[in-house]
Amino acid sequence: MRPLGYVILQHAAREAYPAREYQRWIPKIPNAYGRTLLDEEGDVPSPDPHLLATIRHHRSLMPMAQEARKPMFLLKPADGAIGSHAAAVQDCRRDFEALARRIAAAAGIPLTAHTA
Repeated sequence: MRPLGYVILQHAAREAYPAREYQRWIPKIPNAYGRTLLDEEGDVPSPDPHLLATIRHHRSLMPMAQEARKPMFLLKPADGAIGSHAAAVQDCRRDFEALARRIAAAAGIPLTAHTA
């Protein structure tokens, strides 16, 4: 098995303190990933080639998606995704589509119009 990379989920904090703590750990991830999973030592180039994506925390969509039993990026107005939630669904879809494309590219899987 060959790791393709890692994904960072942005922290959804309501207070400054947890976000600051989270921000302290993010810069440590590339070196830890390289050292632990890839047996690489030394500095990580910038931009980090192993960072597949940084996904925003779509906290407002999660309860709707769970209730509808759908992925967040497939929510429809009938599921409650109206107004600003509809825009968040589109943003979520773009985020996950970009992530899927990065994973496919890293795995050497060609995407055709049908699988895109």
